[in-house]
Amino acid sequence: MPTSILGLAHVLPPRQTVGSQQRPILADPGGPADLALAPGQAALAQAGLSVDELGMVLFATMTPDATFPGAACFFQHKLGCGTTAALDVRGQCAGFLTGLQVADAFLCAGVYETILLAAGEVHSPRLDVSPRGIAVAELYGDGAAVAVLGGRDGGGLEAIVCHADGRHHERFWVESPASRQHPLRITAENIRDGLHYPRLDRTHLEQFAIDHLPAVVREALAQAGVGVEDVDAFILSHILPGVAVRAGAALGVPTARLIDAGAAHGHLTAATLPVALSEALAAGRLARGARVCLAACGAGYTWGAAVLRL
Repeated sequence: MPTSILGLAHVLPPRQTVGSQQRPILADPGGPADLALAPGQAALAQAGLSVDELGMVLFATMTPDATFPGAACFFQHKLGCGTTAALDVRGQCAGFLTGLQVADAFLCAGVYETILLAAGEVHSPRLDVSPRGIAVAELYGDGAAVAVLGGRDGGGLEAIVCHADGRHHERFWVESPASRQHPLRITAENIRDGLHYPRLDRTHLEQFAIDHLPAVVREALAQAGVGVEDVDAFILSHILPGVAVRAGAALGVPTARLIDAGAAHGHLTAATLPVALSEALAAGRLARGARVCLAACGAGYTWGAAVLRL
């Protein structure tokens, strides 16, 4: 049976003003594992499963609770999963797609029957909200979503494609702290220069996405053997405003079938796609049986697309 979403839920903290934008911001101390706990419990309830029935926990994040161990271990403990295997996925902006591909491989190989895939980010503590950095800080938000995955007749994953090109890592990154820097991972000079904040090359990042988002969607559609007209909704994610809409236009996607995943809440990196999908289901914009294409492009550079029936 194809890998299917058996349960899906999300959470967004209260909105606060960041620069010129209203963004979901986690005001209380906590990490992505804390944020993902409630949707994790809700997704399991939807799936009709207990934590004891999970074979593995995957956690897609680029803002882990601590340097180590991984957010998956924090989350696995909070959820009460005993000794269930737990693994972080570092696919950055395409993290949910990378996690979905990893989960699909385990499920199709018969290693596990059910996998919980969480995607959570708490960007707010590491953003520069001074005049120097506010233009980047206001692009981000905090949020989490959790999908419970397993086999199900009559739906599921029809195609998934993931790519990476590390040649462009300095175009969109947080340079410090860094293990490659000796003898200290971070110095006072690094902090003075703002190297611990996200930096991005907007022009290059935008052009790369305009070139690669439509291309990877076409690749996934071809793998699934379907056309644009056969997909009920395209959920596209990119940190820069307007890029998802331009990519959809390049594909010939009607406006009514395009969801700009980051438009409402800002860029939630790994959580952007599953939050948008969960919201669309909760609002009745999508229903079980709908065919959806998810695609994202971002830091790494990493990018990918998936086609699935809900």
